[in-house]
Amino acid sequence: MHWYRKYPLFASALTLCALLVLGEGWLIYDRFAASRAAEKKLVEREAELMAMKDLVPVPARPVATAIEADLARARRAVAAMQLELSGRGPAAERLSGAKVPTARTEAYFDLATFVEKTRELAKKNDVEIRPEAARLGFALYANEGPKEDRIASAFHQRQVVQFVLESLIEARPRSIFSVQRERALNKSEKNALLADQAAAAAAASGGAAPEPPPEGTAGPGSPPEPESPELFVIDPRVTARAYGYIDTTPVRVVFTGQTAVLRSFLNKLASFELPVLVREVEVDRASAEEIAAAAVVPTEEGPVADTADTPPAPSVVLSLVPKAPAAPTSGKPLPKVPVAIPIVSKPLSKFTVTVEYLDLVAAPASETPAADAKPTP
Repeated sequence: MHWYRKYPLFASALTLCALLVLGEGWLIYDRFAASRAAEKKLVEREAELMAMKDLVPVPARPVATAIEADLARARRAVAAMQLELSGRGPAAERLSGAKVPTARTEAYFDLATFVEKTRELAKKNDVEIRPEAARLGFALYANEGPKEDRIASAFHQRQVVQFVLESLIEARPRSIFSVQRERALNKSEKNALLADQAAAAAAASGGAAPEPPPEGTAGPGSPPEPESPELFVIDPRVTARAYGYIDTTPVRVVFTGQTAVLRSFLNKLASFELPVLVREVEVDRASAEEIAAAAVVPTEEGPVADTADTPPAPSVVLSLVPKAPAAPTSGKPLPKVPVAIPIVSKPLSKFTVTVEYLDLVAAPASETPAADAKPTP
């Protein structure tokens, strides 16, 4: 290194030249790598352009305008369907404006008030509520309200059951024998149910399973509701549930009456004041015990059995049978009044109706898509 000390200017010049050579080499390599990447991207774009030539319809400006018009019409149709599924009238306003209870005591009194008012409405319309349906599907909460993490679910079920029962009582059946609902779920149980539905939907379609909803942060929550005759599980083959789109609240009612009662009840639901769909209707001939129970008409003084003085409405008249008149006011006896007796009286049937209230699932916030390639002019 003595020459470096002897010729410092020459050594510094050599060092500077070496650094310049290294810098130029790095720049050359960087430009080479960038050109290779640009060439690869150009090849991909050319392949994409060649593929776009085979598209039907061709991605031209008129086609893009037509697609935008179709998209606008589809969005208007979706908005109209969403508005229809939100319901209308007093029932929809009551459902949308209801305040969810925050405490168990408040939820208990809400259910108790619902049961009391429904019983009064049934009594006013001469509809008997049998002892097995006395709590209208909420016997589990006869002494205390639902757990805090199940209040919202039970409250929503109460609103749906109230609408269904008011519509049924308006049709004036003879007796209501049973009111069943689905088990009230907390947040963790609901997320687990949605995850199972997602896996089932993916298995049915053969695709990848959608990402399940996030688990609740409140832990496993309270124990599930105990088994009860008032709880049922709707058949998955008839349910309207669709993962990620529609959730439902099923209700099942069992009542006795004539066919006109069922027709009036279904017509009330078909008015679509609330988005309630009829999923199943089962019809059986009422048993002797059920007919005997339906023959007891509640009055202000208590239950009174129907008498034979008022015959059922005739369908086919066989003959005229004399009926004993009322006690005469004078000494002369009154003639007997003929009464039409039917060959076949209107039967009393037992109906089991399963309905579902539709809940639209809010769509997740979608990410902003990247800018699409401009169509060819």
